[in-house]
Amino acid sequence: MENKSFNLLAKLSAWYDVLFTENNVAKVERGIINFALVGFLGHLFLIFLVKHFSFGSGFLAHLTPNYLKAIYTPFSIILFYEVLTLVLILPKSISIFIGKQYEIITLIAIRSFFHDIAEYDLDKPNIYTFDFLKEIGFDLIGALLMFFLTILYYRIFEKTKKIGRNSSVKRTRFINIKKVTSVVLCGLLLALSIISLTHWAGQSYNSILENTHLPNSNGVFFKDFFSIMIFTDVFLLILSFIYSSTYDLIFRNAGFVISTILIRIALTAEKPFNIYFSLTAVLFGVFLIALFVLFNSRFETKDVENSDKDNIVE
Repeated sequence: MENKSFNLLAKLSAWYDVLFTENNVAKVERGIINFALVGFLGHLFLIFLVKHFSFGSGFLAHLTPNYLKAIYTPFSIILFYEVLTLVLILPKSISIFIGKQYEIITLIAIRSFFHDIAEYDLDKPNIYTFDFLKEIGFDLIGALLMFFLTILYYRIFEKTKKIGRNSSVKRTRFINIKKVTSVVLCGLLLALSIISLTHWAGQSYNSILENTHLPNSNGVFFKDFFSIMIFTDVFLLILSFIYSSTYDLIFRNAGFVISTILIRIALTAEKPFNIYFSLTAVLFGVFLIALFVLFNSRFETKDVENSDKDNIVE
C-alpha cells in the first residue's frame, strides 16, 4: 500500500518536471519581459494623451498625469513573475522559498515608492515638506533595510548547506509532495490573478461612474496570495514534522509561518506600520535561521552521515 501511494505521488510530481522545464520557464520569462515593455509604453502613451488632451470624464480622466506613474505598470508585471518563481522554487528548499518571500516584500516596498512619488508634482517647491519626506522616505529606508537583511539571510542560509541532509526515500517523498504543491499553487496563482484583476476592474469602473479616484492597486492580488502562503507554510510544517521530528527544525518551520503572517499583515497595514511589519518579518527570519545554524553547529565536527541531523527536511 505504501509503495502504491509513493508511486502515485511520483506520477503526480512528474507534472512539475513536465510543465516547468528550463525551456518553458525561459519562454514565460521572455513573455513577461515583452508584456512589461508593452505595458510600460502603453501607460506612457495614455499619460501623454491625458497631459495634452482634455478628458472631462471616463477612464483617462482619472489617470495621474505624471510620467513617473508609468514605472508602476512594468514593475507590477515583474513582481507577478517574481511570485511565479517563488512557487517554482518551493521543491528546492523551504528556506529559499521563505527568502524569496522577503525579496517580494522588498520589491513591493520599492513599487510603493513609484506609486507614491507619481502623486506629487515635483516641479512645485511647496511639496517638499516633512510629510513628503515621511511619505517617500519610509518606503526607501524600509526597502533598503529589507534588502540588507535579505542578503544577510541568504549568507546565513549558505551555512546550513554544511548540515547533513537525508537522501533516503523519505526525503524524496517530501520533495515530490512539494512538487505537487507547487503545481497546485501555480493553478491558484493564475486563478487568483484573474479574480483580483476582474475585481479591481469592477471597482475602477464604479469609480469612473461615480467620478471618484481609482482604487489603490497596491493591495490587489498580493494580500490574497500571501494568505494562501500562510496555509501553505502550515501544510509544509505538518509534513516536515512527519518526516523529521527534530526540535530545531520544527521551531524553524513554525517561525517561517510567523514570518509569512507578518508579511501578510504588512500588505494591508497603513504607513508606517506596513514597513514596521515587513522589517519585523525579515528580521525575524534572519534571527531564526541564524539560531538554527547555531543550534546545529555542534554537529559540524561529527560525521554527518551517522549523526541525528541527517533527517533534516528542506
